[in-house]
Amino acid sequence: MLKALMGYGVLGLAAAGMCVEGQARASDLNLIDGAPAVYTVKKGDTLWDIAEHYLHSPWRWPELWQSNRSTVADPHWIYPGDQLYLHWVDGQPRLQRKPRRYLAPRAVASPKPVTTLPADLLLPYLAEDKLLAKTDLKYLPHVIGDNRALGYIPRGKTVWVDMPLSKGDKWGIFRPKQLLQRELDSGETAEVFSLKEVARGEVVAVTETTSAVLLTGARREVQPNDVLLPAPLPVSEAALSFSPFPSPAAVEAQVLSGMGGMEYIATHETVVLDLGHIDGLAAGQVFSLLRPGAGYVGAKGHYAYSKPESPILPSRLATFESQQLLAMPIGEVMVIRPYEYFSLAIVTKATEPFRAGAKLVSPSRG
Repeated sequence: MLKALMGYGVLGLAAAGMCVEGQARASDLNLIDGAPAVYTVKKGDTLWDIAEHYLHSPWRWPELWQSNRSTVADPHWIYPGDQLYLHWVDGQPRLQRKPRRYLAPRAVASPKPVTTLPADLLLPYLAEDKLLAKTDLKYLPHVIGDNRALGYIPRGKTVWVDMPLSKGDKWGIFRPKQLLQRELDSGETAEVFSLKEVARGEVVAVTETTSAVLLTGARREVQPNDVLLPAPLPVSEAALSFSPFPSPAAVEAQVLSGMGGMEYIATHETVVLDLGHIDGLAAGQVFSLLRPGAGYVGAKGHYAYSKPESPILPSRLATFESQQLLAMPIGEVMVIRPYEYFSLAIVTKATEPFRAGAKLVSPSRG
């Protein structure tokens, strides 16, 4: 069982056709006012960054890129110094790549091609944030403590864990934060713990029943009962090329929790969704984030807001049935790691803070 928990897969994603309902046509791309006619790629740019100069929904960058498919197989093969020209094909905006030219042949350092999303946006997925089935938690190595009975153990110290591991192996140390639940159609309840990485360590000694782990790096102090998972790949070695595409129109999801532990959630935070790959979710799928419309009661000339936290209404309004205004889109989230019944996602854009419980629908409906 432990070996199964230690496996890490590689995500291979393909771009899919995109649609946004409610615009002039389902396939229309609407440019931001003032979008540049020519854009020169800069060091540190991502495909997401570039698309933000042109579109309100930067995850639709593959549509801007379509004009280059015949000459450049991979959209990530654009480099700092390349120029992108805005033009129109069948009434739709497209970016055309014009490569750099050198006046004389000479040895030059090859710059790195741009990625879809910045590394710091994907870092929670690559390292800090995990989900683990409640039933699997018992199979992981757990921190017992240290020889001096410290409750909080800092970097540079050694902790003991309750399983014999291989000397020299590197591990990530995670803290179970929150138990999340989902009722299944079968009547059973699926439960997962959200895990937050707190430290990194290396096995320096092993006994028949325990291992000593030297804390080589720490985001916060280690505590007894923290758990160990194999150390994630460095960001520089991880695949950062996500090809976003819209979630299926019939799929609705809900934000169960934010991994940051705060009441309100904002852009670039990681969230847990109540659907997983068993429901058809896949890495790269984009959802539109909705804010519920306000409730109201009354008749013309006597409208009043109906607030759940203020159930007492004037007697003349108490007989009216409560109604609700339409939900409004306030941002987008992208699935970055689906599990069986749950998924981790990144908030790529949020125009206002929101809470757990927010509804997610396909961009074609948002």
